[in-house]
Amino acid sequence: MKKINSVIIYNNKKFELDLDKQHDISIPVNFNNTQPNFYGSEIAKMKPFHSDNVSWSVIDGASCNVPEITMNIHCNGTHTECVGHLLSNYKSIGSISNDILIPSLLITVKPSKIKNSNEKYHKDNIKDELFITSKTIKKEILNSGFDKFSGLIIRTLPNTKLKLNSRYPKKKYPFLSNDAVKFLNEIGLVHLFIDTPSIDRYNDDGILGNHRIFWSKNNDINSELNSCSIKTITEFCYINNKIKDGFYFVNLQIPNFKLDAAPSRPILVKTKFLE
Repeated sequence: MKKINSVIIYNNKKFELDLDKQHDISIPVNFNNTQPNFYGSEIAKMKPFHSDNVSWSVIDGASCNVPEITMNIHCNGTHTECVGHLLSNYKSIGSISNDILIPSLLITVKPSKIKNSNEKYHKDNIKDELFITSKTIKKEILNSGFDKFSGLIIRTLPNTKLKLNSRYPKKKYPFLSNDAVKFLNEIGLVHLFIDTPSIDRYNDDGILGNHRIFWSKNNDINSELNSCSIKTITEFCYINNKIKDGFYFVNLQIPNFKLDAAPSRPILVKTKFLE
C-alpha cells in the first residue's frame, strides 16, 4: 500500500503527517477478561443476546454474533469526559465538536511526593502520596520547544504494562496538584490526556477538586462551573514507551453518547516539523 502523507499548517508552522504511522493510546476493553479497574467496579461484561430461544452467538450455533455489553465507563478503561461529569443538567460528550486532528504535546513526567513540594492539593493528610506538579509540567513543555498546542498528553513514570490491568486504588496512582490544573487552564489547554484513572485522588471527599478547577469559569475550585465548556479529560490511557515525547496530532474518537462520558480511542499521528 502506498505511503500516505499530508502537510498541515498550524501556528504558522508546517508539519508533515505520516498517516500510515499511528499510535493508539487507548486500553482495549477485554470483555469478561483481564482489565484495568477503578473503585472495585464490576468488570466490563459481554453476553449473547437471547431471542425466541436463540442464543445469538456463532459458538452457540447462531448465524451471527449479537453481543450485549455492560460496563462502567469511568472505571473499566480509557474514556473521555466533559463538564457534564459534574452537572445535573449538561451538554453530553457526544455533542462536543472536536477538531478531527488535535495539535497535542506528549510529555513524560516523574511524580513528586506531596510532602516535598510547595504545591497544594485540596485534601489534607496525604503527604506521603505522589502528585504531578505544575513545575514538572512547565519544565517538560519548555524542554519540548513547543508552546502552542490544545491537547496535552501526560505519561507518568514508572510506565509499565501493569497499567493495562491494574486495580485502583489498591494500586496507588499519582494525581495532579491543584497548581498544575490551574497552570493548564492558564495556557488555554482544551484537551487533557493522562494514563491514570483520574486527575484527582481516588478519595478527595467527593469534591473532584481538580475536575472542578479544570471546568471552572474563574480557575478556582470554588468558582462556578462553565456549563458550556468544550474542554475534555481523557483518563486511563496507556502510552507505550516506544512512543517518543514530542508534538503530535491526535484523532480523538468518541461515540455519540448522550452521557457525561464515553469510551474513547485517542490516536496519535506521527508528525514531522518541516519549517
